[in-house]
Amino acid sequence: MDAPKGRYRVEEKDGRLVVIDTLTGAPASSVTGSTPPAARPRGPSAIARPPGPIDRFGRLLLRLVVKSWDEEGRARSGWEWEQHGRKQRWDAALGPAEQKRLGRALAAVSAFPALMLLSILGGPGPFLLLPVALPAAFWGVWAIMRLQRETGGTGRP
Repeated sequence: MDAPKGRYRVEEKDGRLVVIDTLTGAPASSVTGSTPPAARPRGPSAIARPPGPIDRFGRLLLRLVVKSWDEEGRARSGWEWEQHGRKQRWDAALGPAEQKRLGRALAAVSAFPALMLLSILGGPGPFLLLPVALPAAFWGVWAIMRLQRETGGTGRP
């Protein structure tokens, strides 16, 4: 005795899995959209939101540290430093997503020095934020190092 055929079968089309209805032969799932309908944002969350204060501060810092911008709007980093007596260099063209990541990382790195400046000028109250600012600064350094590796920066001249 054979098992009864199912109502649906799964096929691969254009590198994607598509569910086919065996009664009609038509796709039971959409093959046109890049994201499934359930994953698409709806309502007010679908509207682009303005950047928050951290992203705005990150943009400001990004403008301060980037040497130039190319005709496609990519940031061109040309950082040079010396490590263990050897010159190091990082050259990369950063796209919009990478610019946002670098801006956030720079904002995180600046959290600890800003906290120290506030504590000098305003008293000991900002020291209460030390458990937040110190890990943020370490995360920022780590994020910059990771971005450098991802963009092909070897750290060598």
